[in-house]
Amino acid sequence: MHRQQWRCLLAVAALATSVLANPLRLGNITRGTSWNSQALIRRDDDDDDDDDVFDPADLSFIKSMAAVGDSYSAGIGAGSRLGISDWSCSRYDSSYPYLIHTDERLGDQAARTFQFESCSGAVIDDVIKNQIPNINADQQVILVSAGGNDAELSKILNQCIFQWAVFNSDQVTKAKTAALANPEYSWAKSYDWDALGRGCAGQLTRTKNIIASAGFSKSLDQVISAVKLKLSSDGMIYYTGYAKFFAEDLSSACDKVSWSTWIYKLANMFQPEAKLTKLNRQSMNDLVDDVNSQISAAVKRAGNQVEFIDYDQYVGRWGGRFCEEGVDESTSESNTRNGLMFYELNTWDLLGLNPWKRSPDDHPEASFEGSVNQFAEITRLVDPDAKLTDQAMVSDETSASTATYAQSKVAVKVASESDSGISIPNILPDGYGRVFHPQPLLHHLIASLVISRMTDKNAQDNGFDAIPELASFDSCPYYPSSNSSGGQQIAVASYINPLADSAAWDRLIGYSDHRMPILIANVVNGPDSSKDTNWADVISRGSSSGKTVLGYVRTGYLGVSIQKFKTRLGSGDLADWTAQIEEDIDMWYSLYGDDIGGIFFDEGWPECGDNNEYVNLYKYINNYTKRKHPGAYTILNPGSPMASCFEDTMDTLLTFELDYRAYTEAYTANDWTPKDPRKLWHIIYNVPESSIDEVIQLSKKRGAGFVQLTNDVLPNPYDNLPDASYMKTFMNAVDGGSPKNSDASSWKSGDSAGSVSGLSVVKSDYTSAQLSWESASNALGYNVYSGSDIVASLPSSMKKVTLGGLSPGASHSFKVSAVGGGGSEGTFSDVVTVKTEALPKGRTVANWESTPGTDSTVIKADVLVPYAFVRIYIWDSVGCDFDENPGWSVNFLVDKYVCTHYMVEDTFLYKYTGTLPEGSTAPPWSWEMIGEVKVDIKDYTYTWTLPIGTSTTDTSKYLIQTQGYNEADNFLEPDPTHYDCDGSSMCKTAGMLKFCDHAVNYLHRDDTPFYNTNGGPTLTGNCWGDQTRGCGVFIQGSNCSISGNDLWNDYQKIRTIGGCAKCGSFRREDGCLVTINYVYQCDNHS
Repeated sequence: MHRQQWRCLLAVAALATSVLANPLRLGNITRGTSWNSQALIRRDDDDDDDDDVFDPADLSFIKSMAAVGDSYSAGIGAGSRLGISDWSCSRYDSSYPYLIHTDERLGDQAARTFQFESCSGAVIDDVIKNQIPNINADQQVILVSAGGNDAELSKILNQCIFQWAVFNSDQVTKAKTAALANPEYSWAKSYDWDALGRGCAGQLTRTKNIIASAGFSKSLDQVISAVKLKLSSDGMIYYTGYAKFFAEDLSSACDKVSWSTWIYKLANMFQPEAKLTKLNRQSMNDLVDDVNSQISAAVKRAGNQVEFIDYDQYVGRWGGRFCEEGVDESTSESNTRNGLMFYELNTWDLLGLNPWKRSPDDHPEASFEGSVNQFAEITRLVDPDAKLTDQAMVSDETSASTATYAQSKVAVKVASESDSGISIPNILPDGYGRVFHPQPLLHHLIASLVISRMTDKNAQDNGFDAIPELASFDSCPYYPSSNSSGGQQIAVASYINPLADSAAWDRLIGYSDHRMPILIANVVNGPDSSKDTNWADVISRGSSSGKTVLGYVRTGYLGVSIQKFKTRLGSGDLADWTAQIEEDIDMWYSLYGDDIGGIFFDEGWPECGDNNEYVNLYKYINNYTKRKHPGAYTILNPGSPMASCFEDTMDTLLTFELDYRAYTEAYTANDWTPKDPRKLWHIIYNVPESSIDEVIQLSKKRGAGFVQLTNDVLPNPYDNLPDASYMKTFMNAVDGGSPKNSDASSWKSGDSAGSVSGLSVVKSDYTSAQLSWESASNALGYNVYSGSDIVASLPSSMKKVTLGGLSPGASHSFKVSAVGGGGSEGTFSDVVTVKTEALPKGRTVANWESTPGTDSTVIKADVLVPYAFVRIYIWDSVGCDFDENPGWSVNFLVDKYVCTHYMVEDTFLYKYTGTLPEGSTAPPWSWEMIGEVKVDIKDYTYTWTLPIGTSTTDTSKYLIQTQGYNEADNFLEPDPTHYDCDGSSMCKTAGMLKFCDHAVNYLHRDDTPFYNTNGGPTLTGNCWGDQTRGCGVFIQGSNCSISGNDLWNDYQKIRTIGGCAKCGSFRREDGCLVTINYVYQCDNHS
């Protein structure tokens, strides 16, 4: 036996045989088959013909093995249900633990003790208390799957997918009352009724919070610790994760698909039909990643006797998810396809069992089948006439054979006699009992992966080197010595607001420019249209320190991704995207001058396009940047692998932008190797300080000349700089060097371009104009001028463009020239003049209004100019009580602000969660997403539909906040500037408020102007007090009059809208002032 010394080319050759094979190429998997993992771990060896050579795939030495966990481990629905003792837990013979146990490489089954304790519906606490105690000590292998039920998978499926039981708050109360009154529903008292009314967004948020909680992390540690107590000294725990359900390209083909369960008979009952929207699919996929990240972290904490089995990447690689490209998920009949790895409702499995049959079995309440049928019971309780969406396909004949059916009845009888738990009758077709669980194909994949890791451990235990599970590079990258200018360097996406954390910028600027030569500045997803003095300071100091500071420019994936991003002017046209990108490039240099050293182009589209359309456009933009701003350094960021056609587009390409787990366990490389490592940049976040050296070594093997590591996490891993210790370790891990900056490409040689004709103004508005022109002969491109300045440069295929950033109510002149061979320009077109519209009353936002409802609110506004951000805030008072009810403050005057607790940004509703730190006067920017907001934009009109109404808060008080690329402003409704809470210091006297309330409640209440300042016998208001003090409510001003009803209403406004705790005033439209204030020697009611 000898230890093999891996060298680079030999390693690549070996890795080629260690990549997991596509399971779809192995033929149809049937029950009882297994995959040969020897192909997955084969080693080159001179003694291949020696029958006595050590075989790492011989695992017959494993004599004790156990499996604990949830329904993913039990294998619910996969193959045939195991015997009577396993019935209530829904253990199946095509589950991956059973496949591993019966695999021929583990030898004779009879010689091994296999304790299969996994149970459908089990949460981690069940595994610890009810499963682990049942397995023997000294186990050589223990398989674990747990955490999905703790994250409330069945409740997500209920709210977001199948809607077995979804209600509003009133319906929840009615359902609970009806169930508690019905003796058949013995489980009603302990049921989580509130979960039925959370809605999809609410449940997704709840699950995300559960996963991110310290309690979830602690429970993972606890279950691993409990399992380790059952291990032998050389035993191993294989903890399997979960896989994302939906294809990651998020095709729009599924957006209108619904798998909702019921057709309701009651009018106005239940919730809108759930759809497989991109947002929901992305959110559910993200939650799976979050769970896997937590499990992976717990496994790392547990030591070397525990290994995390992450199979998610293979499910995606082989098209095993829902909503894959070309699959029609809307069909109601069986659409079983080769390669689908999860059960849909309508999946006919390989044994031909019918998912639409409804068996007579009851289910344990805690099982997955029990929980989904419990949902159905609740719906039928509230709406007995509700019908299944696919009722016509349902059959009440048993779905099993006669023998199996008889066995099931015996099993149910045995379970009922030995278990005091509650049973739930089977209302739904059997297919619902296994939805979103692995099919046999996926169980085989998991089993194969586990066996490959068991085999590799066997090899290592016997003196062989470990073999990576997956090849991660195609050839050995050249990496210069530490003395070379091309040594590995650090580039930082430094999106930290310098006003919020100037110390972080001081540190960044102070680091060695040899090791950290590149910083990226980002004001508001770009440069904005006016200089920010705080950003100007750090950009200038960064440049002076020798660093290259790049300006952030968004390219929106050129508007061709599935999101179909629009420009700030609402266009998806390639020419308009080009013009906006170039506008932002020039704005960076206009505002910050030579302190800007280049441009970072974010949201890069990674596909070449037909006839290289997209890659050529990025090359054109790169050349525009470098020609107009000589010396500019450029970076393009798709955050993902790119085709080789992009190698010469820009100086550097950012081809990885994910977390530590993805980098170490699921990395996907480019299919080409650049000529210089400085071509590639990798960003890896959520990297522990202890793993910095590991990640740096990986990045060097993968040919990344630039890296950025951080221990910051999503949703924004760029808003904080790691502490000094972390950065010191990071800085010391790289060799340093300098960026490689290439010149612009030369224009192609050729004939001179002809003159441009037909220039015209297609349309214009407040800040933009669209121009078009005729083709010019021999044109390689077109330059659009305003005066003597080029404001857009377009490839020759583009002859119409929308220009933004124009001043409202002004005249603007334009002309166009064609660029010919060698870059020479042809004759200019005629000049056209555009007169932009003037803003009404000088306002950029107009016609705002709200329509509050009980459970929703519609807010509309005309936004007349483009902004980077348009937010909605719901405010409740002038000023904030940061101790009792903290909120986010938004100023309406220099020293006056309203207190907000809800915000809309993009298409999400957030609730404020921050608390004011002790000794601080600045509340933190801290919000929790609580729901989705429907946003419609037509022309200038924005319409927001919020999922909250007056039952939650007063949504008639709101403000619209605009920011970026035009003057920032806040538009408040109602206008709080009409209120002033100043008054006599006596207003703070205890009991003053009750005097004020008493005075207003005894006003002369009708609509006649009873109170006035015209003199005569009438009064100016009313007061109440004792012998020494009082409170008056009255009108002030010259010739002012008001009715008692209006005076009463204005008093209420001062309290609610004005937020005046006691004394205050309100300036009416007629110029008169309604005042609440201290009065001396009040003559009560006279």
